[in-house]
Amino acid sequence: MKKILTLAICCAALAACDAAPDAAQTGTEAPDTPQAPISPPPHVGPDSVDTPDPVPLAVDLTRNEWKTAANRDECAPLILTSDGGAGGEPRRANFAGGWGVAFDTDEVNSAYGVAGPGVIPADKADGQENRLRDQWPHFMQLPDLQQPAFAGYGLEGAKPYRAEAPDGVGDNSLAYVRFGGQTCTYNVWSRLGRAHLEVLLQSLRPGATE
Repeated sequence: MKKILTLAICCAALAACDAAPDAAQTGTEAPDTPQAPISPPPHVGPDSVDTPDPVPLAVDLTRNEWKTAANRDECAPLILTSDGGAGGEPRRANFAGGWGVAFDTDEVNSAYGVAGPGVIPADKADGQENRLRDQWPHFMQLPDLQQPAFAGYGLEGAKPYRAEAPDGVGDNSLAYVRFGGQTCTYNVWSRLGRAHLEVLLQSLRPGATE
């Protein structure tokens, strides 16, 4: 009887183990709707990025796009130093009056990216921090950029994340970014979720202009 009970407990344990990116300003390209469900990239999340020496992504492409942009005197290059585990191939992205770099993954075109759109009158007004705090449902300080530096973010259109999809995976998360010395309002976006967008924001660094 004792052997039968022990065997039953072991079988139950094994079974348990087997159970199983003002919204009108944005010029982000509308990413293609993926044919398969989007899975968040591995190791996504602010606590999962372990890169003591950040490696800039698409530096030459970003600089080349910036050099030919109409807003280059007011919107210096801004570069990602982490892809949040997503991988992807960089390419130019179309932003009226400005510049942009998008990253395509195997599943999603324009899965994420960064851009400096053309400058609009609202970009030159005082009180940019209050503007973004009021406009967007989430707000983040960016200590690794020239101060003051901050971002307002949520779903495209300055909307909050949906209750049925609070992680934002499959939706277009978007951030407006400001940092000291620049007039434009940068865009950073991700179709891979809120956590992925937050990793991208924390990885932002200024790109050299020469």
